[in-house]
Amino acid sequence: MNILINASNLKVGGGIQVADSICRELYKYTNQHNFFVVLPAALEDCAKAIENSPHIKVFRYNIKLNLAVILTNRDPFLDKLVSQYNIKATLTVFGPSFWTPQCPHICGFAIPHLLLKDSPFFKSIRFKEKLKQITKSKLREWLFRKNSNIYYTENPFISHKLQTLFPKKIIYTITNNYNQVFDTPDYWDRSIVLPPFKGITLLTICANYPHKNLSIIVPCIRKFVRNYPSLHVRFVLTIKESDYIPLTEEEKRYIIFLGPVKINQCPNLYQQADIMLLPTLLECFSASYAEAMKMRRPIITTDLGFAHSLCGDAAEYYQSTSPKALADSIYKVSTDRRYYDNLVESGIQQLKKFDTYEERAMKLIKIMEELNVSNNNDE
Repeated sequence: MNILINASNLKVGGGIQVADSICRELYKYTNQHNFFVVLPAALEDCAKAIENSPHIKVFRYNIKLNLAVILTNRDPFLDKLVSQYNIKATLTVFGPSFWTPQCPHICGFAIPHLLLKDSPFFKSIRFKEKLKQITKSKLREWLFRKNSNIYYTENPFISHKLQTLFPKKIIYTITNNYNQVFDTPDYWDRSIVLPPFKGITLLTICANYPHKNLSIIVPCIRKFVRNYPSLHVRFVLTIKESDYIPLTEEEKRYIIFLGPVKINQCPNLYQQADIMLLPTLLECFSASYAEAMKMRRPIITTDLGFAHSLCGDAAEYYQSTSPKALADSIYKVSTDRRYYDNLVESGIQQLKKFDTYEERAMKLIKIMEELNVSNNNDE
């Protein structure tokens, strides 16, 4: 069976990690299938890693968005691949794909903005930005309706909401997890060494999207220094300082800006941290949760439905827009060793509820096999 893996629409963020992980599992299925993998520039390392594998053919391509593509859902390059290689099923890692293949198509969904309308994120943005978000959401919803009739999400909480939005579509839940590099220490890049520090190091690995709410860290620092002067903390962010809000020289003392990091650099960063902080206001799934559980680090995150669904008892939750609540949670986790250890142990158990990266690839390929059988029966 000829299968197309489409990641041509991905640029940054967690989708890159997922696409990388799925593609590195394909070699296990080359006895049964031929894979035609379309990867963007952001996945060049992955392309090099898999392109010499038998029965895997890699194409480097970033989908070129224009009005014609969006309105027609046609892309000449991708359409040619489907026709030329007799593709029987397509997986778009995450949509919208902006393209509807002429074969059965399963598409990943990871845009919480369409589903979590009650998020505090929408209350925190200005009116102009809110109108922009509404317009983008309407366009994305229209595209999702057109691109495919079969979707998967990474969170049962999100699957339920997506099924409500699209009651006639087929929705699967196939969770995310940490990337397989976390299981292979020999591949870890340990080149980033944090300065020595006598205190608590909080690590946040994410891009500076507005919904990640990284700006709460600055007022949290002020509250923490005022209320807990005896405990020293620092925050490690994987963004550039130039991308963050303006800081005073005093505030700069508490934040380390690493800039974007590669997947194989992340395990070493967790080893140098005490706590994983994710102040996000919108999420379908975050690999940071699974990574922290794997690396035995406690999680501090927002007291919101998607986070509870993913973390269960493995996180300390704080009122999502309150810098004081965040400061209090940091102090609680940092000073109560029994609670710290309980969060870590709960994380080990919670991690067992997620599909492993092997299970994720297996489930996606099985769905495409079933789609092909069903399609043949309908012909």
